[in-house]
Amino acid sequence: MSDKTGAYAAAELASALRGEEPGEHVRGYAGLVDDRRTLAVLNYYDGLLDEPIEETRIGRLIISNAATETIDEAVRHGSVSQMKSATGLTGQEREGGDLYRDAAGELAHEGAIGLVFGAPGSGKTATTLDVAMSWKIRTGGALIGNTSWDGFDRVVRSDREMLEAMAEIEGPVLAVLDEIAQELSGFGSGNKAAEQFSDSLLFIRKKESKHGPNPKRGSVLLVGHTRTKTAKSIRRVASLAIEKPSRSDPGRARLLESEGGKDDWEEGSDYKGLTDTAANYPEHEPSEFAIELVDEDDESEGVDADSVRREEAISKAIRAVENHGMTYADAGDLVGYSAAWVSDRMAEYRNGEYGEVVNDAAA
Repeated sequence: MSDKTGAYAAAELASALRGEEPGEHVRGYAGLVDDRRTLAVLNYYDGLLDEPIEETRIGRLIISNAATETIDEAVRHGSVSQMKSATGLTGQEREGGDLYRDAAGELAHEGAIGLVFGAPGSGKTATTLDVAMSWKIRTGGALIGNTSWDGFDRVVRSDREMLEAMAEIEGPVLAVLDEIAQELSGFGSGNKAAEQFSDSLLFIRKKESKHGPNPKRGSVLLVGHTRTKTAKSIRRVASLAIEKPSRSDPGRARLLESEGGKDDWEEGSDYKGLTDTAANYPEHEPSEFAIELVDEDDESEGVDADSVRREEAISKAIRAVENHGMTYADAGDLVGYSAAWVSDRMAEYRNGEYGEVVNDAAA
């Protein structure tokens, strides 16, 4: 590998680590701290504390000082990789207003599930409400949520109430559920609730008489805390996420994308210059949302989550082939099935099966 190629690769890696939370096994300050002893101290205390070290006041101070030294050293010694990383190698930064349009466009697809990640005080709720209002302008649909914000057409306080509202309202519905990290935590007793709720989310575009008279045309935007503190079962069903990476600069955000079903996130774009929402909302109101656990013997109407997942896979595979020109093999990889399975489903589709999917694919 040439020196130039190596420098570029190092810069690309460092940009990726800074531009997107790198996952559960790499801490967010990776690539920012050159001093090994400082890095060891940060790693040690990050393992002891309940919250990430970079979200504490002393942690931010240590990382800020270390990062300043790292970049100063890079400039004085002409380190290409560090300087390119510091200035942003990928050049994907966009204006804040574009985030509302982009996220609302994704949520306009019925059945879409979005997440909002970020530490307390990073501006998650304000950004979420502006996305919700953009969605309403785009679709003309109804907004429901679990706080007393006057922009909601209906307030829901449980997963059952959410599904019933979606079935009672004719037309598209976006559920905005704020600060439900405890209910959807991946830890302890909350995990069972998260798993049940993730199954419930598969039914937000289905007709079930127990919920109401109309086919549900729902989408959901969930506001939690950090990515790793949101249960994996919830992350797997989501197709997009908005990440607010900084409490000190709430005007920044990042859009993450996932195929759904894999908990495999890719960075879309970075956004800067987000302004505080003009909406008047109860900033310090404690949110309430209950996951109503049911016994396995009490599950109703013979509709199971596995069947719904299969229907969603069929729908996604057909749209991938028809709308996006994917090969059967690529569509199979997208939904977790073989190329032969996609071929069989496409043959059934062209024989007139999957009427709802026909309408979706043609849209």
